Amino acid sequence: MSAPTADEQVLWDRLWSAQQLPRGRAHIAAVETVVRDADAHGSPALRYAARIFVTSAYQQGGEPAKAFVPFAWCLAVHDRGEADPHWDSNLYWYFKFMAGSMTRFPEMPLERTHAVLDDMERRYRLAGYSMNPVHQYRATLARHVGDRETAAEQYRLWSASPRGEMSDCVGCEPTAKVRHLTAMGRYAEAVEVAEPVLGGEFTCVEQPQDILTSLLLPYVHIGRFDDAARAHRQAYRAIRHDRAQLREVASHVEFCALTGNHARGLDLVERHLPWLDDAPTPYAEMEFAAVAALNLRLVAAAGHGDAPVGGTTVAALRDELTARALALVARFDTRNGTSAQGDRIRALLAAEPLVEHLPLSGPVAPVPVPVALPALPATAGELAELAEREFLLGRPAEAIWAEFDALCPEPTGELLALRLMAAADHDDPEAASRDLGRAAEAAEEAGNAVLAESARGIRLLVLARAGDETAGVALEASASRLAELGDTEAHSFALLRLATAHFIREDLDTTREVLDRAEGPVRASGSPALAALWLERRAVVLANHGDLPAAIDLAGESVARYTEAGSPERAARVRLLGARFRHGLGDLEAAFAATTGIDAGTDLLVRAQASRFRGNLAGRLGRPEDAVTAFRSAVADLTAAGLPVDAAVVRVDVAMAYLDLGRPEEAAEAVEDAEPVLERAGAERELTQGRFMLGRAYRELGRPEQAVTLFGTVAEYFTGAEDPAAAGEATETQADVLDELDRDAEAAAGYAQAAEYFKAAGLTTSELRTLRRAVLSWLWADDSGKALEALTAAETAAAVDDPDLAWERALTSYDGARLLANLNRPEDAYPRATAAATDLRTLGAELPALAADVLCGRLLRDLGKFAEARETLTTAATGLPEDSERQRAEIEGLLAELPE
Repeated sequence: MSAPTADEQVLWDRLWSAQQLPRGRAHIAAVETVVRDADAHGSPALRYAARIFVTSAYQQGGEPAKAFVPFAWCLAVHDRGEADPHWDSNLYWYFKFMAGSMTRFPEMPLERTHAVLDDMERRYRLAGYSMNPVHQYRATLARHVGDRETAAEQYRLWSASPRGEMSDCVGCEPTAKVRHLTAMGRYAEAVEVAEPVLGGEFTCVEQPQDILTSLLLPYVHIGRFDDAARAHRQAYRAIRHDRAQLREVASHVEFCALTGNHARGLDLVERHLPWLDDAPTPYAEMEFAAVAALNLRLVAAAGHGDAPVGGTTVAALRDELTARALALVARFDTRNGTSAQGDRIRALLAAEPLVEHLPLSGPVAPVPVPVALPALPATAGELAELAEREFLLGRPAEAIWAEFDALCPEPTGELLALRLMAAADHDDPEAASRDLGRAAEAAEEAGNAVLAESARGIRLLVLARAGDETAGVALEASASRLAELGDTEAHSFALLRLATAHFIREDLDTTREVLDRAEGPVRASGSPALAALWLERRAVVLANHGDLPAAIDLAGESVARYTEAGSPERAARVRLLGARFRHGLGDLEAAFAATTGIDAGTDLLVRAQASRFRGNLAGRLGRPEDAVTAFRSAVADLTAAGLPVDAAVVRVDVAMAYLDLGRPEEAAEAVEDAEPVLERAGAERELTQGRFMLGRAYRELGRPEQAVTLFGTVAEYFTGAEDPAAAGEATETQADVLDELDRDAEAAAGYAQAAEYFKAAGLTTSELRTLRRAVLSWLWADDSGKALEALTAAETAAAVDDPDLAWERALTSYDGARLLANLNRPEDAYPRATAAATDLRTLGAELPALAADVLCGRLLRDLGKFAEARETLTTAATGLPEDSERQRAEIEGLLAELPE
């Protein structure tokens, strides 16, 4: 074969570069472009190779229907004797692609599939390949059409045939066997076949997620529930971003539906529903539609048929997807001439869970704290009085008012006033104002002036919260009227409302003055709960004045009075305040200690807030185990309190703590549980922060390509949100992963972009760090011109007189010396290396300084200054720690090269 022309070499280079892309649409598009250009300008060898590559790209990138044409083209060229033998093994391997794909398109005649298998067998025999894969795909075809006898015989022959060059990899072949045995109901054997390879090394991108996905239901059937949950978490994580894996995603939806996790299944259905209209094959479309319909049926049966999903309701989408699955399976049955697929799909649509509930991940849902209600009185008046008291103590009063409503469905007078005051929705100022006005009128008509004025005062506070600046004057008058009426408790509450109105307006001096005026009435009331509330408000005002020590003391007094009043809920709220005040003083240890043992009684929200604050403190104190425990507790309480979005936000905190513990799998699980909730809630920033954590987890889990995609998404969001610091962090981290993948040019460009973000954010140290890292990345990318440009930019940034840049300035000198040394410019490199050694030693970084010394010795050698080189290297060797074997060997090698 003649050497390629210059134009052809460019196309070959593009073809090889395309192969480095992750599989998917970008990869397909890149190879398709080469195919078109090769047809226009390339040799027959290039045209053939491009089609070999595009066949694989289509198959692995989720567009297998397109693979038939280039495969047939290559086969025809091969049979004419015009193909490059270099690609013969690829061509023979692709017979398996064709045989496997044909069953998944109902328009593909069975006769054609049988013919391909016969041709595959003929060619494999002629080439001397094992019949192992031929029997594998004959078993698959027989099972597909419901010929169980033939499937069993072909499985026997498959298992008896030795593995060969064309056999699936050590993970994929057992995966196919697991699927066969599962379809035959032989679950224990399926697990047994998989066990030997699960702990080994996998060599293809489909594993281990494919084999773990295939094991989901076998594990459940034989009672290995923990293994099933673990397999679901690990495998789903690996496929969740790959549209080509729709059929495998369907297996995870089915697993969720059949293990009592149809709430999780609903999340998966909603997340992947858009993929259905772009399914890789009709078979994958049918599978996903059927299992999604199954899951939706179970959700509807649990009473949530009207819940929104995918722009419609659960029940409506169930019916739509059921019809879609049945229409598709009818096409397969028509093609197959059997009812095997239809029988299977109809059974799937009607399936019931195999277990009531199999826990998957995350905090176990807590048992709600039982509300210890006192014995309910028999009269409506006493019920209203009890409800008011419970509310003041921070405990739910809904059950008491429910009893009141049952006993007195149409209250009048004072009871009507009390009921309206309790029912007022303060989140809706207009409705609350209306109800409180009615309450005041009802109390007035009943002759209870104190209650009427209290209702009017509460209404005025609602208006003040809504921004009515005139409400403060009216509240002052209201407090005066209650003072004249002689009810010290009502007068105390009126003054607290007035203080709150001033606090809302950020008039702290007036707020403090009003609270001082309230001291007399509060003490005269004799109510410990009222005294505790007054002390709490004073503590908050002092904290806002900056007097945190005094605020801490008042918070302690408030806790004591709430405890005296029998309100652990309110006491916990103020204990949390005290912890926050200690945090404000910078005493993290004291703040952490103050969160220990906070018992919020029935108040799940306060308990969750305390746990989350404790988790944040634990993270800052370097106690990730404590952080995980605290955050998990917060998630559990928020979930029990019916606040799923808040719980999802804290799951992101859990992920960060797990990453600090070096447990990336659990970190990924936490974010994956949070993602669908945050997506539905439109919580974009929290979702993006979670995706950054997920990217970090994927990086540590050995899934760098997914990490690169996530970090890019995060950077894009923060760029749009005009947060250059966060965009810089995400871009730099993405560049780090690209560097690890040896995608050096992309890494270099990423570091340069991150530097721009950090510059915009005023983060000069981070700017210099990323500029410096771009230098060597361009060098490894064989672009010396851009490397030198990057060095100039880095050295310009380093020239700024900023002591905070000392470390990065020293490393910039060192990396600049390395670059210039690699470019055979020792005379320019040496001054930078000596500057680096001096600066690093000044910073107390002795080992990096010794590395700079060794570089100096190498450069002196290159400059022909052998005596100085020997002296420098010998001195460096004496300074090395005993365990620095690699560096010592390097120095000894350099010394040995020096002439005597």
